[in-house]
Amino acid sequence: MSIQATLRPNRLSIRLRLTLLYGGTVLACGIALLITVYALMRYIPTYDVQPIPAMEVATPAFPTAPAEAPIAVNITSKDDFLLVLLQLSGVALTGLALVSFLIGWIIAGRILAPVHRIARTARTVAGNSLHERIHLDGPKDEFTELADTIDTMLDRLHTSFQAQQRFAANASHELRTPLATTRTMLQVAIAHPDDHDLATLAPKLLATNERSIATVESLLALSRADHGIDEAEPVHLTAVAEHALEQVRAEAAAGRIALHDDLRPAHVIGDENLLHHLVINLLHNAIRHNRADGTARLTTATRNGTAVITVTNTGEVITPEDAERLFEPFHRVRARTHTGGHGLGLTLVRAIAHSHHGTATATPNPDGGLTATITLPS
Repeated sequence: MSIQATLRPNRLSIRLRLTLLYGGTVLACGIALLITVYALMRYIPTYDVQPIPAMEVATPAFPTAPAEAPIAVNITSKDDFLLVLLQLSGVALTGLALVSFLIGWIIAGRILAPVHRIARTARTVAGNSLHERIHLDGPKDEFTELADTIDTMLDRLHTSFQAQQRFAANASHELRTPLATTRTMLQVAIAHPDDHDLATLAPKLLATNERSIATVESLLALSRADHGIDEAEPVHLTAVAEHALEQVRAEAAAGRIALHDDLRPAHVIGDENLLHHLVINLLHNAIRHNRADGTARLTTATRNGTAVITVTNTGEVITPEDAERLFEPFHRVRARTHTGGHGLGLTLVRAIAHSHHGTATATPNPDGGLTATITLPS
């Protein structure tokens, strides 16, 4: 139980409050009705009460068993009539109040039954069992709508929790692999120092270390993108794209990838460093997941007040399902696993796009390769 729950003062349950409200309402209406009837009977009718004459009753020839006498009420005046009316109405009102409180208790219990079911499910979920759902039956009303909304929320939480677990496991694996490789190379070098040359070992260790640094930097950028933009400023996307192109030209030339560009003016309000990460990762994805003598094209433009970044590349044929899954952390299509990427490129692209209130989509090309489209509000 949380501290907040233990600090809350004890109050009447909702069921008891609803019962008191229902019974109290009926009682108040009954009292108001009684007062109204009493006032009308007192001031509107004219009473002409005649005395009841005495009657002689013959004595029977044979004695009979005494019969129980009914309750006699003698009304000889207007005040007698009003007093009897008040007494009998009070008795009826008391019975009506008791019945109304009983019925109110039963009705309140039936109304609050779905709430108790929702509360039980919430307590189960709070105990780290995200598989539980309410599945409230019955006609569509406020309670079923609330239950369906909570079920939908639990589905999303369960999906997010599973994705977070996969992300943590994959991130641990991505970081552990180069560290384990570095440890193995160092252990072998220490065990057989004469068989290893520093000039040969150092570049291998440096490449492994750079892979770890690249993964950590991507994770930091992803965390920053998920956190949101702290200080937004005008960004000239064309200049960002030109800078990114210059950084990847050497890698494209080494892979015999022809780079093309069509950079038209486009401006957004956002974080320039994150947008630079976005364009760089798009270009890295287009170059590293390409074929020899392939092409990659980067375009920027403004359409209907929206900045659009498009990167198209040649490569292997990809299904639409695999294209969408490329945005998941550390997911790689089997045909693309030979590259040196760490599986966070397009994940980071989508996170940065969402942090700028934009979208990121990927569409397979009919002849192979991918077309990634980023839309950002200007």
